[in-house]
This record gives sequence, C-alpha cells and structure tokens, in this order.
Amino acid sequence: MDKWLLLIALLLAAPLAAQAGAPGTTSPDDNAEAVDPWADFEVGGPDDGAYLPLSVGRDRTGLGLRARASFGWDSNIFKEEKHDDTGLFTDAAGQAYVGMNFGIFAIGARAALAGRLYFGEPDAGMWDLKLGGFFKVPYNGGWGGGISGDVLYQQLQTYEITGPVTRQDDLRAAGAIGRAYVGYQAAFLIFELGLTGQTTDFTEESDIPSYDSWTVGMDFGIYMEVFGFLEVHPFVAFDYEWFRDQVDLRPDGTPRSNEDKLQLLKFTYGADFKLNLPFFMAQGRAYSTRQDDSAAGHDRYCQYGAFAAADFHMVSNVRLGVGAHVWRREFDERVDPLSVGPGGVETVHESMIRAHIELAWNFWEFVSVGGRYTYIHRASNLTEGSYMAHEATVFLEIGW
Repeated sequence: MDKWLLLIALLLAAPLAAQAGAPGTTSPDDNAEAVDPWADFEVGGPDDGAYLPLSVGRDRTGLGLRARASFGWDSNIFKEEKHDDTGLFTDAAGQAYVGMNFGIFAIGARAALAGRLYFGEPDAGMWDLKLGGFFKVPYNGGWGGGISGDVLYQQLQTYEITGPVTRQDDLRAAGAIGRAYVGYQAAFLIFELGLTGQTTDFTEESDIPSYDSWTVGMDFGIYMEVFGFLEVHPFVAFDYEWFRDQVDLRPDGTPRSNEDKLQLLKFTYGADFKLNLPFFMAQGRAYSTRQDDSAAGHDRYCQYGAFAAADFHMVSNVRLGVGAHVWRREFDERVDPLSVGPGGVETVHESMIRAHIELAWNFWEFVSVGGRYTYIHRASNLTEGSYMAHEATVFLEIGW
C-alpha cells in the first residue's frame, strides 16, 4: 500500500463503517450510532461508479429517525469541464428504523430515501430508495445468527475514467441483496461467517452494454472489543459476479467473444475500527481488493484504500465532523495510446479522493443547522482522464 494511503488511514484514526464497506459485514452492536450517518447513504452513489454495492443496512433495534434538507452548489455537476450549466441544487435525505429485541431473538425494519434536483440541468437529477429488514438471534456468550435483506431502486450518475471522461446518466437500477450469517461469541471475541446473494437490473435507456448481473459472496470476520471504547473487526470476503449481457473484453477493449459473458471474481480483506470517547468518535476501514475477470483480463486490478469519519463534540452543542475516502487502483494491463502507441499495453493507475468537513449546531432539542464542504477528485493516467469537483451546502437536520 502506498505511503500516502497509510498516512491518511493513521491520521483519521480508523477505517470504514461496516454499512458502506466490505460485502456482507454487519456490526454486532445493533444500537451503535454511526459517525456521519450520511456516509452510509449519500445522494449520488459511490464515487467509483458502482451501482447497488454489496452492502446491507445495519440491524438496529429501538426507534430512530433522521432527516436532512440541503441547498447547495456543485462546481462541476457532470464531472468534466463544462461550465454552461448552473451547479445550484437542492437535496433531501431521510432514514428511519424500528426494531425490537425480545432477548431470544430480535426483528426490525429500515427505510432510506434521498433525492437531488439540479436547477440548471434536469437530466442530472438523482434519487435513491432502500427498504430492508432483519431477523436474528443475538450473541449472548454463545451461538448466534440471522438473516438480513434490502431492496434498492436508484437513479444515479456514473462516469468512465479509464478513457476520455464521459457521462452516463438516465440509468435506473433495481436490485435486492440478502445475507445469512452464523457466529459464535467467546469472551470479548465474536467469530462470524456470512453468505450473500444479490441481483441487479438496469433500465436500457442508454446506448451502453447492460450491467444486469447476479452476485454471490462469502465473508468471515472477527469482532473484538478492546478497553471498552475501541472495537476492531478484521475481515475477508469473496464475491463472484456474472453478467447476463456484458461480454468479456480484451485489454484493448475489443470483445473476446460474443458468447463469452463477463464474470468477475473479487477478493477483499481489511479491518474496521471504531473509537468511542466522551468528546470524540471515529470509525473507518482500511482495505485491499483484488478483482480478476473471467478470461480476457480487461478488468483485472488491485485496489488499496482507506476511508474514515470522525465527530468532535464541542461546546454549546456544536459538532465538527470530518471524513475522507481515498483509493488507488492498478490494472494489470490496459491499452494506453499516449504511453505505448496503438496495440500496446501498460499498467493503468486510477486514484480517487473524497473529503468533507461539516460544522453543525444543535440549537433546539433534536434540530440542527449547519454547513458542509466536500472535495472530490478522480484521475487516471490513461489518456490523462480526470475530474475535480467542489460541493458546498447548508442544511437543516432532525434526528434522534
């Protein structure tokens, strides 16, 4: 892993929340409050262009509601050099959950809805819906297990960076993901094995190959609690995704065979951390992913990354939040005409950094007001493709 990734991971004191991270991970602490909950469910989707990532919602009991309405400005809504459209937008997001723990078992349901409307460009609108639930037998010093699932429906924007920067919009994705797991608690350790399954379907409104696919996966993790305020969760996960319509591509981007459909194998390992002190809370993840396609080699890469978020509770009900996600991806081989000429291949590097800072004031009961700044930069050495964007918003939030 590059030194700059390690440095950021150390400075932010911990890598990712289980909700947004490796496939199938579920925190055993179902009442844990997330640092920067909007990182779990953010309008606009993942920055690496993935729809419906392998991630199920957190299994929480009790009753919770959080909603946020924002007004802001995006410097580059299409993630390319276009300045003829306004970047003003308004967005809103809401999350709710309800659950009961009956001791022997626990059940619950959850819902999340978000949308963004750009004033200057109607085609840039985005929205995202997730509905889910769970049934589980909690760990009580012995065996435990459960099932959890979500259905999702999205209209997002994705971008192709390994080549000229292009915009692909008006894709609506629907999908469902389920996870079953079993585990055992021994003292302060929990050993957990999970199985996941997911289906993803897209509308066919754009002239690009369909991304419809099925995925199955397996994960194993160990949860450890240290000194009562630090939780550590090392994990490994394996996913197998096969596409119903996309064909496998050679490194130069040409089809290997019209009958040979793309299949992706992905292996991920890493560790989650969570730190909870009276005035400071942080959580995050460091991870490494190896993806291998079925035959031709076009989508084979290694990726190293870290992401984290932290909240500082200050005086007079003021909260300062910071967070970042950085990764670097190295493809085995891709055609790079700028470096090696037509027909040649060379290792292609991609990188992404997303960082935010947020200041909020809880001025009355469960109502807060604040502002948030987000910086996004993604780049590739292939044909020198890149984009950079700034977002600034003011928001009103309720939550308990």
